[in-house]
Amino acid sequence: MVRATSYGPFTMFSKAVPEHFGLSFSTSGEGTTSNCDSRCRLLELCYAVRLERIYKSLNEKLSRHHRTGAIDLVAQAIEALKDKPLRWARLSVDGSLPKREQFSREQWSIFCRLLRELVQRALDLGAKWHIPVESKSKARSYRAALKGLPVVVRRSDQSRTVAGLLKSDDARSWVAVADELHSGCVTQSEKDRNTAYARQCALQCRTAGQTAVVCPAVAGSSHCGDCTACASDLVDIIFYPFHG
Repeated sequence: MVRATSYGPFTMFSKAVPEHFGLSFSTSGEGTTSNCDSRCRLLELCYAVRLERIYKSLNEKLSRHHRTGAIDLVAQAIEALKDKPLRWARLSVDGSLPKREQFSREQWSIFCRLLRELVQRALDLGAKWHIPVESKSKARSYRAALKGLPVVVRRSDQSRTVAGLLKSDDARSWVAVADELHSGCVTQSEKDRNTAYARQCALQCRTAGQTAVVCPAVAGSSHCGDCTACASDLVDIIFYPFHG
């Protein structure tokens, strides 16, 4: 498969279909250049944190994006976006979207207008969108900001158990781990156990009446953007086996 080449402010990722782009606003985990919510259960355990420690140029780019500011970054993305067919677009390949509280009322209005313009332009080019957030407050903010557009803002559920996960019914995702979360590299045998556990959890959720999909780009050999389940409002829960 031909890999997409990064350009402008975009962050491409190797596991995605070639006709894609990603736009990230900050570094991942803790720190002054991160937008991540401190209550995220994966705050310092996310695979993105490890990648940013390994690839210094990526960390530098994400830090620069945070310093640029979300309004100017989205404006740059609109200007840079090539008029070429797309299949897949993703916000926050690394890091997270900024909180509403980081903006004044006027700034938030400008940011939302520009974000809607970027989202619509990618839709017009054929893309489906993956828009993840890690908190209920961000989910409320961005669902309101993008209301009326055919996109799904998918919330990373912070529940510790499947029982807790099933207490909600909005579009969400959940990281499935058979043993325990940790900050080291996940071995293949661990990933296999986590994938099997994710499938068990998905079955449990379907039995409870909710639609659930185990991400095939993590659990199998698909590329991100082949399946697009996380972009569908027909899917309640996406399970991501803990990996990285």
